[in-house]
Amino acid sequence: MPRPRRTPEPDEPPAVPSPSYARRSYPAHSFLGLLDIAHREALLRRASVSRVNKSDAKNLYYEKSVLVVLSGILREIPYSGDSTNTRLRMTGDIVESSTVFDPLGGNAMVHGVQSTAVIAIPRPVFTTFLATRPDAMTALAKSMAQREKLDLYLDVHVRHGTTPVRIARYLCFLADFLGEETGTAVHPGIRISGFSQSDIAEGIGASRASVENFFREQRTAGRVITAYRVIDIVDPAALRAGVGNMPPWQP
Repeated sequence: MPRPRRTPEPDEPPAVPSPSYARRSYPAHSFLGLLDIAHREALLRRASVSRVNKSDAKNLYYEKSVLVVLSGILREIPYSGDSTNTRLRMTGDIVESSTVFDPLGGNAMVHGVQSTAVIAIPRPVFTTFLATRPDAMTALAKSMAQREKLDLYLDVHVRHGTTPVRIARYLCFLADFLGEETGTAVHPGIRISGFSQSDIAEGIGASRASVENFFREQRTAGRVITAYRVIDIVDPAALRAGVGNMPPWQP
């Protein structure tokens, strides 16, 4: 299927990323996390930054630029519109990394799971950057392999089974992937921030009603507490007990 190509609509001029972004801590398995500070500084000097607000959908154009998530989390929405194959991209990740060396580029429809900053680096600048810095090329290869591992994990271990099982599996994955511990050693708890019930439904290809029913049952059982874009898993062990033979996500 050919990639859709459209002319970007006029927008506010993109800002220049602060030099402090080069010295921030990024996930160790991400592209920016695998670059040293000097390489990040060299890349950011030629980049511009824009923002995708939480819950907003936006068409990101990369015919002329390579896009990298500077902060936050995005869901990539596939060209086919098949929500069961949406991909999570978080801080330090390249958006649609499979097209980095595609001279035609294309568009990527994304959904802001959190308020997210994205940088754009002109394609000629990026390819020259990689060609003259072997360590940067290695970082790109390692980060792309990590993204493929993540996507494969979701396809193999999360997106199958009955709808309640798929929802529970997705929550277990999100808890492993970006959960914050909120309980104690005696009463463990995990908080998932930024995801709405619609995000959960679209992430596994389920109906919103099915997800609402699942959370209603979990709240009644005292296993889950929900607020606006916040899911507190009160009993992680009970949730994982219902997903069968699913290994924890490990980067």
